[in-house]
Amino acid sequence: MRDDRENDFYEAFREAIGIAIDEKVDFIVHSGDLFDTWSPSNRALSEFKDTALKLREAGIPMFLIMGDHDRPKRTDYPAARIFDFLGIRLLGQEGVEEYLFSKDGEEVLIVGISNLKGSRRDQLLEEYEKADLLAKGHSNSILLSHQGITGFLIDDACEAKYDDLPKNFSYLAFGHVHEGGIRRERYPVFSYAGSTEMKSTREIQAFTKNGKSVNLVTLVNGEVDVKRIKLSSVRFQYLIDTNFENYLNDIESMISQYSGSFASKTPLVTLRINGNGDHDEVKRNLARYTEINFRPPEFISGKTEIEARPGMDSAEDYIKAYFKDNTNLADLASEFYRHVKSDREDGMKWLRSKLGIGDMQ
Repeated sequence: MRDDRENDFYEAFREAIGIAIDEKVDFIVHSGDLFDTWSPSNRALSEFKDTALKLREAGIPMFLIMGDHDRPKRTDYPAARIFDFLGIRLLGQEGVEEYLFSKDGEEVLIVGISNLKGSRRDQLLEEYEKADLLAKGHSNSILLSHQGITGFLIDDACEAKYDDLPKNFSYLAFGHVHEGGIRRERYPVFSYAGSTEMKSTREIQAFTKNGKSVNLVTLVNGEVDVKRIKLSSVRFQYLIDTNFENYLNDIESMISQYSGSFASKTPLVTLRINGNGDHDEVKRNLARYTEINFRPPEFISGKTEIEARPGMDSAEDYIKAYFKDNTNLADLASEFYRHVKSDREDGMKWLRSKLGIGDMQ
């Protein structure tokens, strides 16, 4: 199944690019995390090379920025920049960077700011101010940025507030949040296009409701129209949160309701069972469903209740509430959270030091 899931990501990306080619778009913007790591596999690089060749044949350039996953963690060359000779242009590696796209007498200003976290975070608002100045005087303009913005994530997971964003652009194309979201009621139009596939089971519920899509954006004289086009190649996934008494009925109910969405791919189902019961019997019963791929079932013997109280405004408040009287674990978890929030790599180094594990080369 692991190879199948890797292929799923490539197929969804190919479909997204195919939509762009079929729609004869002028260019593509990608708001970061083109790859899931700063050192992608040879297979991933080869897949993207094939895609870049198709775009060059179609005469469609791509403009992109780095996300928090594909920004090099040490002094290195960004993977995306390898393909600049094929019309793939990486913007804003260390700060704001602009490109004026022109076709048939029409111009669009494209400004990119790659992900700024950790020690770079204090630079973010300054870069937004620079970008806003660049957009003045351009009727058609797009900002690419890869950050957590309030209103789409909990505040503690965000690097900027919605009101901090530049106002002079026509369209704000953001990355980082995997669930698609559009804010049209204010100018400029703001959108998280979302990911083309699911990286985490946390995305399943939103996928069940909305699917995965790409944005088809029309920009004329500063007026923006965004059309969401669903991807049909994405493997259907579902989360069943149940108990030992009802899990079989819930599986049958899921099949009855969603079998039309399975298409040509075997669905992938996460089963979360609360309470106490025979784990081996569950696994035997699941094995009978040959038309479904089940992840290893999650058995939860008891739920930890967290009482929300006035003044609980941050993730650290909830961490302390979760661990209740165990202040040592609460403090350790809170400190780890602060390190990871600042910089993922620094957080892992800190955790390894606490566990007495040397740095891995």
